[in-house]
Amino acid sequence: MTTNETSVVPRVSRPYDQEELDDAVRNRGAVILSEAYSREQCETFLSQIEDYLREHPEEAEYAASSVLGYFQGETTSTLHSLVGTIPCAASMVLQRDIVGCARRVLKPLSDTILLTIAEYMARHPGVERQQLHCDTFSWRHVPGGENPIALTVMAAMSDFTAENGATWVVLDSHGGPPDVPAPDWSAAVQAEMRQGDALLFRADLFHAGGANTTESDVRRIFSMGFQVAWLRTVENSTLSVPPPKAAELEPELQELLGYSNELVLGLYKGGDPKNSLKLV
Repeated sequence: MTTNETSVVPRVSRPYDQEELDDAVRNRGAVILSEAYSREQCETFLSQIEDYLREHPEEAEYAASSVLGYFQGETTSTLHSLVGTIPCAASMVLQRDIVGCARRVLKPLSDTILLTIAEYMARHPGVERQQLHCDTFSWRHVPGGENPIALTVMAAMSDFTAENGATWVVLDSHGGPPDVPAPDWSAAVQAEMRQGDALLFRADLFHAGGANTTESDVRRIFSMGFQVAWLRTVENSTLSVPPPKAAELEPELQELLGYSNELVLGLYKGGDPKNSLKLV
């Protein structure tokens, strides 16, 4: 069942209709999957995040000073590289309805897809509203068009409300050239969700995290993205030249091999990939 009002983010309920789901993402730019994750999955995820950060406080400090941490600001806590770190993250990424939608929507431009990022964010009271932006800004030389090159997922690990900063989206704002100016805020709507719901949107859709105006309500997010697989080098040099070997090389060669970042692309735990060389 889908909401039809043009000023409201389309919503689909179980059992999800693939055509409705894909059509909303392609043509409106966004859709909400009701109950994409169970309450038990959400609570397990949050518990494992809490346990990991308690055992590894240095990871929270690293994330806060990382490139993505700087972008999110002091009132947002983050943790990156969840797969391989948080036990339940693998099954969370492989939510079949979400991955299936990503594969179908990105299929016109790529036979295979990649996981762009898997991160946890906690947006605390006092966080300000972000500027409207597109997640494709780092791929600013890729022309826009009918078919997206990436898909972003914001899964609600706690309720998303207007007061705690539910994500704003501008429906139908996708597909333009990469340098198109942001639309007026009057066109934006908030994607309010219950715990377990997931917002899927084209990465070229204008959106923004909202302001958390509550006194104590922390908005908790499992965020991930999928991209066309051809946005990468021919050789996977960070595998063929792993950190212990790369640490011995000249800085310029390290950069050429991929131990470098372009804006927010190629990061290591949200920060400079050269930080991985300091651990060997």
